[in-house]
Amino acid sequence: MKIKGFLAVCAAVCLLGGCGKDTPTDYELGNESLEKGDYTEAIGYFQAAVEAEDHALEAWRGIGISWTEQNSFEKAQEAFEAASRLAEESGKAMQRDIALYLANAQYQQGDYAGCIETCTELLKKQRVKDAYFLRGSAYLYQDEYKKAAENFAKVISGSKDYEDYLDIYRVYLACDMNADGEEYLERALEISAKEPEDHYNKGRIYYYLDEYQEASGELEQALEGEYVQAAVYLGKVSMASGDTENARRMFERCLEEKELKAEGYNGLAYCAAETQDYDSALDYIEKGLEENDDRTRQALLFNEIVFYEKKADFASAKQKMSEYLELYPADENAVRENYFLQTR
Repeated sequence: MKIKGFLAVCAAVCLLGGCGKDTPTDYELGNESLEKGDYTEAIGYFQAAVEAEDHALEAWRGIGISWTEQNSFEKAQEAFEAASRLAEESGKAMQRDIALYLANAQYQQGDYAGCIETCTELLKKQRVKDAYFLRGSAYLYQDEYKKAAENFAKVISGSKDYEDYLDIYRVYLACDMNADGEEYLERALEISAKEPEDHYNKGRIYYYLDEYQEASGELEQALEGEYVQAAVYLGKVSMASGDTENARRMFERCLEEKELKAEGYNGLAYCAAETQDYDSALDYIEKGLEENDDRTRQALLFNEIVFYEKKADFASAKQKMSEYLELYPADENAVRENYFLQTR
């Protein structure tokens, strides 16, 4: 569950700083760097703002967000803890925001007790769905299944948001508790589908449940309603059903939409790999990375490693894995894969 949308965060911080003056302050320059994704530059400006005592609370928050976006959660935690100390006299919205970011940083580092404590303190003051989700996830990793379920029940109580159910499913999946997670998917299917996006979400859920015929029906309705994201999952469903030709058509359809190009190239890489054409698969990966799509970058980079392995080019795979782990050190699957690579 992403606690804050990146652009929304930048907009909120920018408003607090009063962007748009003729001579921008370090704090405002930090916001601009954060918005364009230059996190190292943003940290430098925000640190200067802290030293100048210019919006120190918001600057520490900006530093924490910048480290979070780089998956440097230990440094992010330090920044959010500094912001938290300054937030004691601020409004509820800021306190809630910083507490959630802090809890997320703790969770990402495996500090589940710390995450639970942070969320509990927040929930004493405010009922926050994301806090229940993070606390439930932390309890699950501590094998406290009843407490996890109690918190997840708070998340989905009266919820018509498919992502709430999908997020919980993914946590159970990460804990190798697929059957427990699928119960939440089944509940999500009870939500009435009224718009093309609803059919898209139901199609995704059926896909995760391995019910491909039902998934195709829902996704086709979504695509007929011009919800173009459905093409991505129609491609995935076709791949899972062994229909590589139709999968390729769907992924090529994705290339017609700017926001779906990276996912389209990733899907085409899978199609090429299915015929053991790993050179073409890697070419598609490269094209996908050129789209600079943050949502798909991690998947593309990981698949690049896999395809080098399939080619038996272990030297390149090791190099790419080293670069990958610098960006995503918390990826347990990559850590396990790296152990395998070191034996080659």
